[in-house]
Amino acid sequence: MIDSAVMSNDELVDFAEGLARIASTGGGPKALAAHLAAQLDAAVLVEDGDWRHIALTGANGRAVPPSSRDFIAAATVAAGRDGEGPYVLETPGTGPGGIAVRIRGGDAPAGWLSVFPAGTSVSGSVGAIRLAAAAIGVEISRDAGGGKNRRKSFWERLISRAYDDPIEAKDDASARGITLAASYIAVAIEAEGLEEAVAAAKMADLRRICLETLRSGSGDIAVVERGGGFVFLCPAPIEIDAANVRTAATLIPRAATKMHFGAKIVGGVGRAAEAVLAHRTVDEARESMFIARRFFGGSRVMPYDDLGVYPLLLRGGATSAELKAFSDRILAPLRAYDEKHQTELIRTLRLYFEVGQNVKTAAAELSVHRHTVFYRLRQIAEISNNDLDSAHDQLTLRTAMAIDALNPNER
Repeated sequence: MIDSAVMSNDELVDFAEGLARIASTGGGPKALAAHLAAQLDAAVLVEDGDWRHIALTGANGRAVPPSSRDFIAAATVAAGRDGEGPYVLETPGTGPGGIAVRIRGGDAPAGWLSVFPAGTSVSGSVGAIRLAAAAIGVEISRDAGGGKNRRKSFWERLISRAYDDPIEAKDDASARGITLAASYIAVAIEAEGLEEAVAAAKMADLRRICLETLRSGSGDIAVVERGGGFVFLCPAPIEIDAANVRTAATLIPRAATKMHFGAKIVGGVGRAAEAVLAHRTVDEARESMFIARRFFGGSRVMPYDDLGVYPLLLRGGATSAELKAFSDRILAPLRAYDEKHQTELIRTLRLYFEVGQNVKTAAAELSVHRHTVFYRLRQIAEISNNDLDSAHDQLTLRTAMAIDALNPNER
């Protein structure tokens, strides 16, 4: 936090680097204003050229004028000039006088950035205020050109099922300057327990951490705000790309801890889907996040395919085809191993559950030594990627076996 003293060169450099990080990850004017508010412990108001609110952050219940328009007008009259500022704003009832500087989008005036301190003057931090105003001016200028908003609206349309034809989606993306990948995999991320005073700045940090962790050479990652977090659409033209995204996503909580993020992170990863069906992977990612939060706790990001039967239970009303597809997906690796090596892993697993997980009884039923049953159970766990000591994984395997037993003629 910066006090009323003049900021040192090192402090200004650190602050400017923070602005650059936020801008590089698409944080926008609100995140930039939040960065300034956190540094100065002040309320920051950003208004456009027509005095419409662009951002208000850092107020935390303090009285802040609804607009700086009249105060800036009075300050320009008192100063005898109408320039760029900085102007000291006389705002009775809101503590020490605020500071306002003009925001420019290129050469054109684009609005005003006003800072209202909590207790002490911020006159010694004019350099930081002007840096923030310049960064916000760049973002406003970009938005005015329409490119950023047009790209954002495409992703919103894509995941809201607006496109039925892949060619239509590809052409619309191209018209907006987007190179659409063949397939995408969605990662949904939310932070829990953030204090209101730092929430906006922390969310900008979280966005940056996620993008740095998920970065890929397969194309640009799209970011869509959803609820209290983000959905990242990561290009996955081939399976290895999807696998890399799943692995990287699970590392996000660890990366956040390294960066001293200071809050719990929960997330989910969908399965890869064609671009025109991106809504499916987004839905799966958000379902996975919900399940991870409810059943597993802690800071974690969980892929859809690692959640076993829970997604089916969450959705409810699963069709016979969906149940059969789930069972096949879980048991296929075991069945393939049995066919290739002439083993009896499926039969062993079924008997193991039927006899109440009694290895001795299962061995007698199979006419093998109990060490053979132990060995097969280790194989089953490794091949199916399920822990037989885990209640969650047992539920998945038992459900898959039950569905399989009810559909003996459809294997």
